[in-house]
Amino acid sequence: MEFQNLIDSIPGISMVRNASGPVLDVVNDSRKVRAGACFVCRLGLQADGHLYVEQAIKRGAVAVVAERPVDIPAGVGLAIANDGRRGLAALARRFWGEPDQRLGVVGVTGTDGKTTTSRLIAWMLGAYVGGVGELTTVNARAGGMELSRQDRLTTPEAPVIARLLQSMVEAGDEWAVLEVASHALELERVDGFAFNRAVITNVTHDHLDLHESLEGYQDAKRKLLQLLDAAPVDRHGKAAVLNADDSVVMGFSDGVTSDVLTFGQFSPADVQVQMVDTTETGLLLAGTSPWGAWEARMPIVGRWVPINVAAAVACVGSVEGRITSAVDRLATFPAVEGRMEVISCGQPFSVIVDHAHTPAALSMCLEGLRESTTGRLLVVFGSAGDQDSSKRPLLGFQVARFADVAVIANEDPRTEQPDDIACDVMSGVGKTSAIFEIIHDRAEAIKKVLEMAVAGDTVLLAGKGHERTIEFSEDVQPWNEREAAEAVLRSLGYQSDV
Repeated sequence: MEFQNLIDSIPGISMVRNASGPVLDVVNDSRKVRAGACFVCRLGLQADGHLYVEQAIKRGAVAVVAERPVDIPAGVGLAIANDGRRGLAALARRFWGEPDQRLGVVGVTGTDGKTTTSRLIAWMLGAYVGGVGELTTVNARAGGMELSRQDRLTTPEAPVIARLLQSMVEAGDEWAVLEVASHALELERVDGFAFNRAVITNVTHDHLDLHESLEGYQDAKRKLLQLLDAAPVDRHGKAAVLNADDSVVMGFSDGVTSDVLTFGQFSPADVQVQMVDTTETGLLLAGTSPWGAWEARMPIVGRWVPINVAAAVACVGSVEGRITSAVDRLATFPAVEGRMEVISCGQPFSVIVDHAHTPAALSMCLEGLRESTTGRLLVVFGSAGDQDSSKRPLLGFQVARFADVAVIANEDPRTEQPDDIACDVMSGVGKTSAIFEIIHDRAEAIKKVLEMAVAGDTVLLAGKGHERTIEFSEDVQPWNEREAAEAVLRSLGYQSDV
């Protein structure tokens, strides 16, 4: 694409000089620049992209879009953007042919349950449409094929999103389901993208390091509804799908111009759900909806599963106007990696891996396990460094409410001292009969609780879930929570059921 055509008529971007050659890519990371790229630089949270213009040009950039004038050699195009983040999203969409307008797009946000709800929606939509693309914390999929993820961002930068959506279009997908984090909404990674459904699971407490206040965090979540309302009306229609059990989420409905559907377990809603039966291996759910009564058997467990299923039923029902085949398909729903993932090596106690890392998610997870555990509840958990420190005492408080034994371990300390993080967590514990210990080495922490566990106990390994690294200030170390637990269980003489 010619540089002039790339930026033409995009609000807030003005041409200074055209490029001497065509643009072959749009990137915002100078390390990923290849010959023919347009490098978009902006003032970031931790670095100033303008300092890397020279590096980008040496790597072959033919054009630069900046927030302020920069020195560039002759032949390299230059444009100035009033807002580099919004400019990046607009340029990425333009370069990849605005693929979001050639698909039905579902955006799912919330403090907890985003990944499971996203995967449920994609799985259920698959009962009716030829193909459903996915972009979640744990996976990316186009045309039924899994794509590699090179980062740990729930929602990547706009060029990656646009490219993946285009891959879905080329693969014949009809819908895309995107997990949309508050960071992505706050930092304009999905600015201008056309959403047909906006699903909000809940809004509690997280990421105050970025948003600074609960109000700021809530405002970021609300932006998904603003994107929904701003999207053009097409054959896929538009609807907001909101949790009636969450007063904050329901407050978001004020001023929404798109259709609104609600789901709930405890409050009156358009889609109602109740837990009929639960076992160690699954759930039986039942409910009502505008498309009739429904019943679903699920091969996964967890106290939050019913409300996530209700959200998916509401979303899919609003798309198809029917739900029977979709809820029937839940009987074969594959477990989501790192979400109430059962580790079974023949041991006489339960071992669960879950990504729960917010106070609300950890509380719900622990409460459910407490009810189903005849013995002790043992927990390994922690809190990430360089992120919202105000939630750490709340994590300690929730664990103290339900656990018998708790070990605070590294999650991702990054540039913070593990002792400081653990101290923050312990400040919320208060008076409790639970035994707390601090073992920063996560492998050693897991080894400790698994060696302590006996028949009837439950061990919860919380916080890391599907993640494949632990981030320290000096390096990033490979990590796999499942493999770490299985290795210890084998060392104790247990053998996998598989």
